Amino acid sequence: MPITIDDTGQTVTLNPPYSPVTPDDDLQKITQVYFAKKTVTQNGANVAFTRIDSLHAQQVDGEDLAYDSILGKTVYLIIETENMATLSIDAVIRPSDQALTGNTDSLSLMKFNTRTQAYEVSRLLTAQVGNFDALNDRITAENPQGSHAHYTNLTDHQNKAIIKLQLRPSLILDFNTWARNIANAPNSIVNLEVAVERTDNEPCAYGPNSSEEVREAGIFLNSDALGRFRITNRKLFTIYHGNNRYNTFPATGTPARRRRVGKVLNAESTEVIFFYYDQYDNEHRVCARQVTVKNQKRKVATVPAVAQRGALVETIDFMPNRNAGESIDAYRLKVYANGTLGEGTGGNKWYANVGTDTVELIDMDILQNNGVGPQTFEAFNYNQNGVQIRYGFVHTRRRSIKPDSFAGFLGALAQFRQEGHTHYIVSQGFSYSDGSCYPSAEHVNGAAGDINLLNTAGDGNNTLLSNANYDYDDQVIFRNLLYDFGFLNARSERQSNTSNQSTADDTPVILPHSIETTTPRHNNHLHVHGFNPIRNIYE
Repeated sequence: MPITIDDTGQTVTLNPPYSPVTPDDDLQKITQVYFAKKTVTQNGANVAFTRIDSLHAQQVDGEDLAYDSILGKTVYLIIETENMATLSIDAVIRPSDQALTGNTDSLSLMKFNTRTQAYEVSRLLTAQVGNFDALNDRITAENPQGSHAHYTNLTDHQNKAIIKLQLRPSLILDFNTWARNIANAPNSIVNLEVAVERTDNEPCAYGPNSSEEVREAGIFLNSDALGRFRITNRKLFTIYHGNNRYNTFPATGTPARRRRVGKVLNAESTEVIFFYYDQYDNEHRVCARQVTVKNQKRKVATVPAVAQRGALVETIDFMPNRNAGESIDAYRLKVYANGTLGEGTGGNKWYANVGTDTVELIDMDILQNNGVGPQTFEAFNYNQNGVQIRYGFVHTRRRSIKPDSFAGFLGALAQFRQEGHTHYIVSQGFSYSDGSCYPSAEHVNGAAGDINLLNTAGDGNNTLLSNANYDYDDQVIFRNLLYDFGFLNARSERQSNTSNQSTADDTPVILPHSIETTTPRHNNHLHVHGFNPIRNIYE
């Protein structure tokens, strides 16, 4: 069957079927067409493509994923050929059935334009065999067209046509429609297939075992035997190392700073996945979390009478934790229909619901280590392919955070480790699972967190600004990374310390991007807040 497109309102058949043509010389062949993620090795020198489809399933925790990509995600379309050097190839991507759009017409998707460094809507995807512009890094003043010269093994890919694209339409209304249709499809998954042909309408063969050239399109990823490409709904965050040259988010402000985190919102999914792209642009699927929606909270001075609190929904008791040695200020939380009453060392405090406004929260305690006590509880330890993200909690059950802030937190920890710092990052808490944060006001809704100051042993144990083991130099680096990844504000104390290894804090000094705060004391932790909102991909 020939492929058709409809870019102008009229359906046009690109190549009508003809009888097979037996070539006189070497067979010109499109052997494989597949979706892939880029894989970079040799410290950024070698590039390869890891195929993703039902025959090359991705694994998480030793189990195959039931899908291959996500609506809105960036992927590469790879077209492998034989004896077709420098030839141009057309491709269209279309649903395998009517579940996604109500038909099987080719889809208008967002193709990356290397000249403008932007994704532009396109139905017909065209690429030249042996052209590597799709691998260009970011345009800079020194490199006004971008470059792929940093890859030294491009001859390995000289018989490939490469297209970089995002699996989404150009309009958010269409995105939402597609998302709803995916949610209603069997197993909430739809299949995409690819039709390809030569741009010059000359014949070629299709498939690795084909032996004759034909004047018609070849169809790939359209059967269980040959593999299917399956997409589903998820919310997703993309987090970039600061030295990643493929981060094309805009640089704004004075001085100009490039945004390091982006997101794709999807109302049809309660799961969010965080992807980190290291300095070489390798993709790391860091973790997936369930999103819960809670009433926004605001700390108010007056505790309302019982009659004004609404129905009691839940009581969370922290006395077993306190009795085991955890320094938790709250004795218990009583979650009512109109807010949360915190009972603790500072008396009763009321966290009122902010009307009907809601907030999305996720649980940061991924490992869910059992037990109570004053020890540090490891909450997460991602350690794969040169990237480690490790953190824990101590003396707190405030382990919920906004997804945006969590993305920034993950990015700062990942880059800190990749720059050679081995410190165990330990938090004294963000907010409780309901959005309250006894006894704080600023931690509400997972918007702020406390992090132990770094010590020279790197073990995460608590230290003071005045202690000899306080690691001021690395603390400055970590604070700057938290700022770069979105935590614009912080609270700490001004302190001089002549007993530690650093000389930079021998005179009174405060950490960068921080406000001096001594009431309450901030001499044993860094308090971060004021996270810079992340724009959705359609904003």
